[in-house]
Amino acid sequence: MAERIGFIGLGNIGRPMAANTLAKSKALTVFDLSADRVRSLTDAGAVAAKSVADVAAASDLILLSLPTSNEVESVLLSEQGVASKAAKGTLIIDLTSGSPPRSKAIAARLAERGIHYIDAGVSGGVAGAEAATLGIMIGGSDEDVARAMPHLQAIGKTILHMGPVGAGHMTKSLNNLLLAANMVVASEALALAAKAGLAPDKVVAAINGSSGRSYITEYRFPNFVLKGDFSSRGGMAMSLLVKDVAIACDTAKSSGVTMFVGNLVHQMLMRISDELGSNAPNQSVARAIEGWAGVQIRASNDA
Repeated sequence: MAERIGFIGLGNIGRPMAANTLAKSKALTVFDLSADRVRSLTDAGAVAAKSVADVAAASDLILLSLPTSNEVESVLLSEQGVASKAAKGTLIIDLTSGSPPRSKAIAARLAERGIHYIDAGVSGGVAGAEAATLGIMIGGSDEDVARAMPHLQAIGKTILHMGPVGAGHMTKSLNNLLLAANMVVASEALALAAKAGLAPDKVVAAINGSSGRSYITEYRFPNFVLKGDFSSRGGMAMSLLVKDVAIACDTAKSSGVTMFVGNLVHQMLMRISDELGSNAPNQSVARAIEGWAGVQIRASNDA
C-alpha cells in the first residue's frame, strides 16, 4: 500500500517541491499559512489540511520546507504540532536549512514518540526546485533514508547520504558558506572590472573559461546580476543565507576550526542584509557592492 504523503511549507522553494511530489505520488495533503499558496496546490489536485496536526493525521510521511529550525520545532513539537497527531512510524523529512544541533535534538524528542526524522538540506534555488534537479544532502539512519529516497528522487537529482542526523544540515551550511564567499568575492572582482572600464559580461566569460570560475560566475551573474535582475528567483533571502553561514561559523568555533574568511563573509552578509533588507534575494550582495563602488555590473557596462 502506498504511503500517504504530507507537505508543510509552500514558500518559494517549498511550493515547486510540493508540486513535483504531487506529480509523482498523485496524492498529497498540504498546509501553509498562505491560502493562495495552498490553492496553487489544491488546484493541481492536492488536499488542503486545516492545520499541521491534520497533515500528521492524514500522512505516513511528511516533508517540511520551513525557514529555520525554530519553525521546524514549533510545527513538529508544539502542543498542536505534528507530533500530537502523528502515528508511530511516521517519517519526517526536514528540507529546511536547519541547525545541526537543533536537528539532532528535534530528532531525539520525536524518537521518544516513535516518530522518525531525517534532515535533508536542499540546494539549487527556485529553478532547481521547479526542474526537480535540487542537490540534497541527507542525515539519518540507513533505513529512514532508504524509505525517503523515492520521495527525494521526485524533487532532486544529486542525492547524497552524508551520515547520521545533523550531517545533512551541516553539509548544507558548508555549501552555503562557499556560495556566499563566491558571491562576495565575485561581486568585488566584477565591480573592479566595471570601474576599470572593462565590460563585465566579457570578464565573466573570460573567468568562466579560466580557473576562477564558480557556480556564481557561471549561473548567477549571467542570468541575474548582468541583467539587473534582483528578484526572488535569484536565490534565498539574505536572512536565510546569513543564518546558514552563521551555522557554519558557530560550528567552526565550537569545533576549534579557524575560519577567518568565513567570519568575514558572515559580517559582510549581516551588513548587506541590514542595508538592503533581510528579504532581499542573495544575489543582492552584488547590488550592495555595486553601490559601495559606485558602478553597475551589467552587460552594457552603463555605470
